[in-house]
Amino acid sequence: MKTTTRLALAALLLVPALARPSGYDLPNMGARDLALAGSAVADQVDAAAAIANPAALARQPGFGLSISAGYLDLESTWTATTPALAPYSPETTDYHPTPPPVLAASYGFDLLGRRAGVGLGFNVIGGGNMYWPEDWAGRGEIITVDRKLYGAYLTAAYEVFPQLRLGGGLVYVYSTEYLKQGVQPYPDAYAELDTSGGGIGFDVSAEWRPLANLSLGVDFKYQVDLSLEGDGHFEVPPALKPSLPDQGATHDLTYPSILHVGVAWRPTKPVQVLFDYTWADYSVYVEDRFVGDAGFEAIVPRYYDDGHTFRVGVEWDATPKLIVRAGGLRDLSGVNTDYYSPTLPDSDSWVASGGIGWRFTPTLTANAALYLAWRDEITSTGDAFPGTYSTNAMLASIGISWRPGAARTP
Repeated sequence: MKTTTRLALAALLLVPALARPSGYDLPNMGARDLALAGSAVADQVDAAAAIANPAALARQPGFGLSISAGYLDLESTWTATTPALAPYSPETTDYHPTPPPVLAASYGFDLLGRRAGVGLGFNVIGGGNMYWPEDWAGRGEIITVDRKLYGAYLTAAYEVFPQLRLGGGLVYVYSTEYLKQGVQPYPDAYAELDTSGGGIGFDVSAEWRPLANLSLGVDFKYQVDLSLEGDGHFEVPPALKPSLPDQGATHDLTYPSILHVGVAWRPTKPVQVLFDYTWADYSVYVEDRFVGDAGFEAIVPRYYDDGHTFRVGVEWDATPKLIVRAGGLRDLSGVNTDYYSPTLPDSDSWVASGGIGWRFTPTLTANAALYLAWRDEITSTGDAFPGTYSTNAMLASIGISWRPGAARTP
């Protein structure tokens, strides 16, 4: 492979994976869970337990269905920190929302004198969605990132004794990815990478209710290794085309292991308080390794630390029909500013969330949620593209939970 081709492909392939850092792990977009800032791992009340904590499926007799439609808008603003780039800043990403869905179905039944349940689920668990202007100062770093990681779940649960339920199953993760980057110093030249691929992991979970008003929940999803394959395309001046041919590209991507530990406590009958601690094994994000089909290999160090998230939620049955919810969290991202990039405007963040539910019947509830995230402003260091990044996100979700013939069971 000619040197110019290697350099151009290297420029494209040095784009980092957006699935793993905590800033791009999507929260559970189920409307109830989103309103509670993801704090309800210890109190899953509908079919979405197939995704969040399968052990709860053994507490839900009969058929269940949970459907939510989401809205995600991410905005990042870059401000130059060097005199040479100051005339080109600030710059803000283009408006480009995405609609991540959540679908889940479950069935609870008796087995050997105990409760059991099975569930199927589908959601979008992570990704990146950055659309910088075509002519911004950092176009040689990145123009567009559109990565989505889809999760599909086949899970089951069994009641060991009335207070303890165990669950788990298989998790299939599939990723699609489109990346676009400018080829400098040509203002209209660019390179594109389009890849996809998947892998299988597993989930284990438990729910323990030592008291009628107290529940403890644990859910652990083991890392999923994905192999992505696709093509690289170069749109360059005619004189460069012989040295910049289109070619295949592959890379391996690991979605990290994630552990949720939660508590649900009902101090009074209409009020429930929820807590959750989340650990994510982002330390697996040591490097990105990309390989071209002509023997090219690019290795990019990232050196993330593990992520830690602390969540709290409150759910109040204001009337027999109306449910009011609120939540918040503090996310400590493992980002390393020495390798910061406008492809990944990640940092520690604060989140506030809220929502309502309306019980049309004891078996049919409609839910709505709003989730606002404010990332700490962060300045790149080391060899990263210089600048300060300020990033905010807004998520919303509406959905229904339907459990025909089965009222909520303690």
